[in-house]
Parts: sequence; structure tokens; C-alpha cells
Amino acid sequence: MNKIHKSQAAFGASLVVTSSFFYGLYGVWTKLMGSSFGIYQQAVFRSMLVVAIMLVIATTRKELSPLHWQRDARWFALSIISSGLISGPLYYATLRVGVGLAAALCYAGIILGMFLFGWIFSRERYTARKFIATGLAFVGLACIFAPSVHTLGLLALLAALEAGLATGLNVVASQKMPYSASQTTIIAWTGGILINIVLTYLTGEQHHHLTFDISWLYLVLFALTSIAASWSVIRGVKLIDAGSAGLLGLLEIVFGVVFGMLFFAERPSSLAFIGMVAIILAAAIPYLDHFKRRRTSITL
Repeated sequence: MNKIHKSQAAFGASLVVTSSFFYGLYGVWTKLMGSSFGIYQQAVFRSMLVVAIMLVIATTRKELSPLHWQRDARWFALSIISSGLISGPLYYATLRVGVGLAAALCYAGIILGMFLFGWIFSRERYTARKFIATGLAFVGLACIFAPSVHTLGLLALLAALEAGLATGLNVVASQKMPYSASQTTIIAWTGGILINIVLTYLTGEQHHHLTFDISWLYLVLFALTSIAASWSVIRGVKLIDAGSAGLLGLLEIVFGVVFGMLFFAERPSSLAFIGMVAIILAAAIPYLDHFKRRRTSITL
């Protein structure tokens, strides 16, 4: 591969690492915001901020192109629906199970979602390695659920897992849409606005009185973090292969656990920690096999 391609691959890898750092910060802003907003209410406001800022950026950089509604209808629908099923459940889970556990459970869902939806929509082969990885992911989930379900609640744990599955579907849909990273980000977060408004009313969520305090600053910072995380990962996967992105994305768990320990004194139990390690191994197996078969590295 020539020098230009190597440079692009290195840049793509750095973008995925950057996205993992910002995804790890999701839990920090969630904990700081606390119950200042409703679960779906915060998702609506945050999505609005993300779309507004990204529209300015994309328009300025001339990165918007005509949408092919009929051709891409399936991917639009999947992106919109999955986007609306991420923010609320993950916010709810993080408040109840903590930053580290929520990140680990969410990433387990992403692994399973990428395997499952990649098989359904992209006809990706479900290899023996993926079956082993799936088994390890379930072992990791069992280790986390076992000591946590009685103290933290089943619903919160399942919410983090569901958010991960929805993220996996969203990534598959985003990869299928032939638009710029900025425009794809706008499409996904617009779906978050629409679906979360509907969920706000379907769940009868009580609107919190909006007082302009420090929580609004956290919401704005959360939105900026969301932009950096979403754009970085979408742009990154357009420059490097899925195997590289998958391995580097594992840092999301590491950042989540570290942030939880540093800022909120979270200390995962020994069994939960074993579960996190199993989930990391589950995600790494198919991608390490991918590199072995290609005899290449992330930067090549």
C-alpha cells in the first residue's frame, strides 16, 4: 500500500481511538446530569443540539448531497429506529448500574448486534470464530448479570444491553449509506429526535421543569461529546477496515471503567471484572483472526 493509503489508515485508526475516548465520556455526563432531565427528554434535546451543530458544519464544508429516498429507504428506516433506541436506555442504565458496567454491557450488545445484523443485512458469514466469540460474550454477560441483578435491577442491565444491540444495527445501517460522515451523522441523530419524542409520550414520561442551571452546561458538553464520538467513528470506518475498527473500539470499555473509577469511585466486583475481560476477548477473537488471515496490521 502506498504512503497516502498508509497515512489514511493511520488517520482512520486515530479517529476510532478518539471516538472510543468520547464514548467513554458518555457515562460521565450522564452521571453529572442525573435526573435533571427525563430519560427521553434529555435524548430529544441532545439530539436537537447535535443535528443543529452538524448541519452548520456540513453546510459550511459543503458535505451535504441529495438523498436517494427510494434506493436507501431501508437504511434510513433502520438508522432512524435504531438511533431512537440508544440514548434513552443507555442513559437510564448508566444512572443505575454505573459508568463501567453500562459501558461493558453496551459493548457486549454491540458485538452481538454487529454479528447478527451483519449476517442478516450484509450476508456476512457466521464463522466458527464468531460462534466462539458469541459464547464468550454470553459468559461475560452472565458474570456481570449474576452479582448485579439483585442489587442493580434486571431492567437497567437489559437497557444497557439493548442500547448496544441498537448501536450495532445503527453501525451496519450507517455503513450501507453512501453519504459523507457528517450527513450520515445528521440522518442518524434526526432519527433520535423523532423516535425519542414519540417514546416520551408513549411512556408518559413526566416533563421536568427546565431551570437554567449547571445541568444545561452538562447537556451541551454531552452533545459536543456525542458529535465528536459519532463523527469520528463513522469517518474512521470509512478509512480502515471493520477489523481494525472493532479492535480499537474495545478501548471504549477501558475508558468507561477508568472514568467510573476516577470520577465516581466505582469498583466493579471480581466476577463483573472477569465478565468485562470475557467481553473484550469476545470482541477481539474474530478481528485477530481477520488480521492473521490478511497478514497485515492496522496501519497497512
